[in-house]
Amino acid sequence: MSIKYNIVFLLLILSLNLMSNISNDPSNWYVVTDQVMGGKSELKADYNDGIFSLSGFVTTENNGGFVRLAHRPNNVDQSVKGIRFMAKGNDETYEIHVTMQGMRMPPWAYHSSKFDVSDEWQMFEINFANFEKKSGMSPKLRPNNIRDISFAGYGRNFNVELHVKEISFY
Repeated sequence: MSIKYNIVFLLLILSLNLMSNISNDPSNWYVVTDQVMGGKSELKADYNDGIFSLSGFVTTENNGGFVRLAHRPNNVDQSVKGIRFMAKGNDETYEIHVTMQGMRMPPWAYHSSKFDVSDEWQMFEINFANFEKKSGMSPKLRPNNIRDISFAGYGRNFNVELHVKEISFY
């Protein structure tokens, strides 16, 4: 093999990896709560030493019931199978939400999968095939059609304490 071929191959591999990664840069993540619809849930997100720390509460008061730390990844490769991350927290159940590009009815339609945390770090690999369609009609979950992904507290009254790191697609 020539050096030129090796360099082209290496650049191709690097570009595919970059296309399939989720940004762990905190400036590319944002908080969304049910307050956008009149709810009363609250979420604070901090980032330190590679760890996103979420704290707050979810309340169903005033037709509320969710908090999310969301990210809009760019150029997700079609071959991506799921999302991988490490998490720990307060012995609660959280969700990963995936919203697709295109027409959704209602506009907040999404796909989700649950995960349970303990006070010890755990590695999670959640395959997109295991996500459920929620809230009406949404396009089929295809990795290259992902609009955003979120770590969510959802649907019941509880305190949020979730720590997440090493987030990536696989």
